[in-house]
Amino acid sequence: MSEQDLGQKAAVRRLLWRMGFATRVDVPLRAYVPTSKDRPGHESYTDLDVLGITIAPGFRVQTAIADCKSTSRNTTERMFWIRGVGDFFGADAAYMVRPVKTTDAARQLAPRLKIAVVTGEDLTVLEAQHPISLDLNCGPLARLFDVAQIEQYLKAFTGMDRKLAPLLEYRQFDYWVYEPYRNLTQMVSHLADAASTLDPANPLHAALLLDCSWLYLLSVSRAVEHIRATHAADVQTCLLEYFFGGQVALREKKQMLEQLARIVPPAAQGSAQLLPAWYNQLLELVGRFNRSPHACLPALQYAEMLSAALVARKRTTVSKAFGAHIDPIAAKLLSDIVGFLVASAGLHPNFRTMARELLIQDLTSGPRLVSATDTPNGERVPEGIAE
Repeated sequence: MSEQDLGQKAAVRRLLWRMGFATRVDVPLRAYVPTSKDRPGHESYTDLDVLGITIAPGFRVQTAIADCKSTSRNTTERMFWIRGVGDFFGADAAYMVRPVKTTDAARQLAPRLKIAVVTGEDLTVLEAQHPISLDLNCGPLARLFDVAQIEQYLKAFTGMDRKLAPLLEYRQFDYWVYEPYRNLTQMVSHLADAASTLDPANPLHAALLLDCSWLYLLSVSRAVEHIRATHAADVQTCLLEYFFGGQVALREKKQMLEQLARIVPPAAQGSAQLLPAWYNQLLELVGRFNRSPHACLPALQYAEMLSAALVARKRTTVSKAFGAHIDPIAAKLLSDIVGFLVASAGLHPNFRTMARELLIQDLTSGPRLVSATDTPNGERVPEGIAE
């Protein structure tokens, strides 16, 4: 990854924020493949430079993808690659970003393949056409668009405790190739397996949990999108069907459990049941988001900002970062996401305390922890960590 590539990714990320998206930089795709009789491996598909997520009116999850390269070579061929990745993500918008002008052939293909061709000059013009009230050039938000700090963030989760490897691999790779409904269960399962290792006093672990909360919030949003598209008046039934991958899959699971009950003696059945113990809490969580569609996008952006701040060894609240533009409902719902993951995965309760401090404590006039490590821009260095 060249420095210029990363600079373009930062510029595209800033543009997408101006356009009303939450973002992720560098999304790799891979699949598990058999490499031997006993040892499965994985094979890389490709990687996506910038992914944008937003929630459109009517609670439709929309995505935008961007391919950022510092060279203009092979732009015509690259257009077809972008179209394929866009189809994989179900992208509503796709961008090919290059520093200088591209070939005439690529621009002719652009409307046919529904890909926007963007140069550095175009980026400047597009940013000017999407003014927002947030100041993205200073304070905690500026960190998201700073090349050095993006690079720091992308490297932050490498070299962590080996016990966290399954969670980290799921977060980075598997989440994006699983069927979306599976992530409602998979995230909880992976966090539960890592519960004894995750430490709320470690800023990187706190950043990791907030990043996982970003992903889980997206999964909840997709569940709500399904509910609103199928039977908005019956959240309970629709979520149950979505949770198992559809009506047919749900019926198969019920039949399997009935067969198990007939074959296995009651004393040996143990705690076999159709739903996990935390399902009712998930139903309540989905219901809250279903009633507040406007809150999903800002909640994603809050998680994005807070995770980056913690990787930089700073702590700041969303009210300090977003000022008068804070959405208290979005902050509360993101806190609910963290609280749900803490409870369902059996994580240390201090993670929940951390989330409340960063998200809602100063919105409810609660006392704020003040220390000598506070900085003028509202950030502070966690105890025991140097600048």
